[in-house]
Amino acid sequence: MKKILIIYGSRFGSTAEISEKISEYLNKEGFTTTLMNLKDKSSKKKLKIDDFDGILIGSGIKIGSWTKEAKKFLKENTKALKQKENLLGIYVSCGEAMNPNKCEVAREKYIDPILNQYGLSPGLKQAFGGVLDLSENSTLGFLNKKMMELASKEDPNIMKGKRNDFRNWEQIFEFAKNFASHVK
Repeated sequence: MKKILIIYGSRFGSTAEISEKISEYLNKEGFTTTLMNLKDKSSKKKLKIDDFDGILIGSGIKIGSWTKEAKKFLKENTKALKQKENLLGIYVSCGEAMNPNKCEVAREKYIDPILNQYGLSPGLKQAFGGVLDLSENSTLGFLNKKMMELASKEDPNIMKGKRNDFRNWEQIFEFAKNFASHVK
């Protein structure tokens, strides 16, 4: 059974949920997955990238930036990741990819610069829409929530006071399917 490591940095939970769903899909396809939230200090194990047949790395995007944990992981593991490039997949969850027609722009804007910075050429890369939670139960925090409300005033698809989920699960599962084919 082939083993896949799914590593992610998530600020507000959207990238975590995407990573969990990708893991579930790959497990159903016969892979063994190890899921690691880079923010969770207790889950950080001494993992050897060489022990895995495939690696997926995801990050949420906020104000144009990857999570610091995901960037740190890339920096610390660049050499090992370069040896697995055709078995490496990169994904981000961001507001720009809320519009399916802008996923390519989001990949160019948020993934390509990081890959260039570390000299990586993954087999797959994708940008997914995220969740803009403007509900009472939002974990955004007061200031982040107010900034998001102001920024989203012009977008009729964003509903104030609601949890706005712009993830395209079909696109996410297609990415997981393509990655599975890549690793097999």
